[in-house]
Amino acid sequence: MNYKLYQIKLTEAEYNKINAEGHNAVPKHKAKLDMSFTDNVAVLARQAMDLGYYTHVSNIEADGLEDVFEVGNIGPEENIERLAPMHSVSVADVVETPEGVRHVVASVGFKELA
Repeated sequence: MNYKLYQIKLTEAEYNKINAEGHNAVPKHKAKLDMSFTDNVAVLARQAMDLGYYTHVSNIEADGLEDVFEVGNIGPEENIERLAPMHSVSVADVVETPEGVRHVVASVGFKELA
């Protein structure tokens, strides 16, 4: 089955702003950090998705959410169709199932977007 992977990507200008002004200077970066330290990860991910902070970076052929996590971290590479630069699948990334249901990677497991 084909799953869509969304990640929050920063531009070089946004990295420069963070380095100059701190983590709170770029709202989408702050949102991603906040998702790492809360049980409200699904609500924050929905808000970030609605604000356009996420980029569809790849399609991953997998048998389920846990398999998406594994393929997105260790491969096999032939199961990943890269659409944009991506990092390994981690907390705050969003996975969309073939049925269109979105889940965010939480500190433990996945949470359906609220």
